[in-house]
Amino acid sequence: MGSRRDAIGGCADFFATLDGRASEHQALDAGAFRVEGYPYLRTDRFLASFREAVADKAAFTAWVDRMQALDQEARRHEIANLPAGTGPAADPENAEPELNARIVSCGNLMKAADFQDAESWMALGKKSIVPDEYLTLPRVLGLYPVTSLFVSNGVRNWHAEARKTFSIDPPAGWRAIRYVPERSIEFSDKSQIVAAAKRDILGIPIYSSTDLEALFWMYAPVWEVQAEAEYDRIGAPIWTPGGALDIDTRQPATYALLSFTRFGKEILTQLNYIIWFPARPKEHALDIYGGMLDGVNYRVTLDKNGKPLLYETIHNCGCYYSAHPTERLRVRAKIDYAEPPLILKSPDLTPSDERMIVAMETRTHYVRHLYPTARRPHPQEIAYSLADYGALRSLPDPKGGRRSMFSPDSLAPGSERLERFILWPTGVVSPGAMRQWGRHAVAFVGERHFDDPDYMDKMFMEDGSK
Repeated sequence: MGSRRDAIGGCADFFATLDGRASEHQALDAGAFRVEGYPYLRTDRFLASFREAVADKAAFTAWVDRMQALDQEARRHEIANLPAGTGPAADPENAEPELNARIVSCGNLMKAADFQDAESWMALGKKSIVPDEYLTLPRVLGLYPVTSLFVSNGVRNWHAEARKTFSIDPPAGWRAIRYVPERSIEFSDKSQIVAAAKRDILGIPIYSSTDLEALFWMYAPVWEVQAEAEYDRIGAPIWTPGGALDIDTRQPATYALLSFTRFGKEILTQLNYIIWFPARPKEHALDIYGGMLDGVNYRVTLDKNGKPLLYETIHNCGCYYSAHPTERLRVRAKIDYAEPPLILKSPDLTPSDERMIVAMETRTHYVRHLYPTARRPHPQEIAYSLADYGALRSLPDPKGGRRSMFSPDSLAPGSERLERFILWPTGVVSPGAMRQWGRHAVAFVGERHFDDPDYMDKMFMEDGSK
């Protein structure tokens, strides 16, 4: 028994040392949240939603295993981003494999010791809480009840403009660049992937890497950008020799990220497609919205049979959220959010024959059109590759190491906007700055998050007649 306690103590020291090194070298990954007292677990808003619904051992085990997998993934990136020779490994030549193997073994050892009865399960449930993306102190100091009135007025004005300018028809008179998926999947052969997927005891679909890749290619959009200059071209984020983030537009890429959400009694699959631009150029020196880096996240929520139910877009700052429900959803008469979401039309799209075109205007990259196009090649289109969003958490550094695109505060360095000096009373950290997925506040008034697992129930009802 004594040797086991010593081993557990050694593992606790090991995790503490890893965290200390990652913190010292600014390598902490902000995509998921650490669970206090459990250094081998991390959680997110979706997993945290299960904390009161894991009453039996099998469900609890599956829940903990998913949180442990989140931690292992984050630590792989953190270790990769440490300078050579700084990790607590016995053999520096094999540091990463050795450290990652010990993360697994130590996590398993501590997990077995921590969860031996129902009381210990309840203790974890109380700790598995994800903080919101809003800071209380700025709201207090900024007289939030007063300033939120002015912010609400600005949001209403933007919503009114968006409703006037958005269309489900093709844009007229645009000189545009079109980016299309470089691979074409035979939809008829893969259309049952979601319906056929096994689910774990929590009800979460389980996809093989092959099926997941096929899903992302099947629903991959066509990006259409009204083009004026280099800032309207999509590309791959890179670190420059000068230590700044930039977008290599010679490598058109879309970054894929899988997420899940709840709707009624179902857990639904969400496909996130994320692109990056070099900048949103400033109109003038005091333009509060312009700056380096820009980007858009287009998300497709599939029903239990794999059919699109909802389309959404945000910019990678969390700004400019819009929802586009299909005809099988009805918007609730009363949506209980302090800042109502922008809900716009959705085109009538047949996924087996058509792709969605996400059309963005020049400079601001506002999504002005969503409309279908046939699944056939068009002249003068540029093919884009599909990459794992996780690659952004450990990019090559020209100095020979690796570095995340995002700082430990979740923000992309250099993407700050002047609007942060105006909108700080909202409590949002650095409004307008690009940030890591899972850290997107999508409202300035009240609280709303892009990865809120219950948002669909708050906004929509399923239309049983469709």
